[in-house]
Amino acid sequence: MKARFSQPQPPVKTVAAGDKTYIFICLNETQGTESFPDTGEGQTTETYYEYDYNEIVGPTDNLPLDDIQAHPEKYLKYEYEEDKTDADSLVKRIEKLEQENADMNRIFEEVVNGESGIL
Repeated sequence: MKARFSQPQPPVKTVAAGDKTYIFICLNETQGTESFPDTGEGQTTETYYEYDYNEIVGPTDNLPLDDIQAHPEKYLKYEYEEDKTDADSLVKRIEKLEQENADMNRIFEEVVNGESGIL
């Protein structure tokens, strides 16, 4: 993907936010100018900086941050993908907790309504 900026960009910029890191890769800079109409009859010409660009977002502990800094060209098409095993495991745990919650709600209603004979 290409991206344009009004100022030069570093090859790799990282921003940590909580347990995630956002990585911005800008390589192969080309500089150009673009003209567009002003309000009125004038023209404005601005310089731009265009880059081969990629954004990567993922858990800080799971990203190869040192390698990205050292070899950003390898990561121009990289997309972080969550480990499917972990995601599947989390889904199963959530489903189990939802079932346990439903069971507890049913038991609570039976106790409150006196259907179980406990009260």
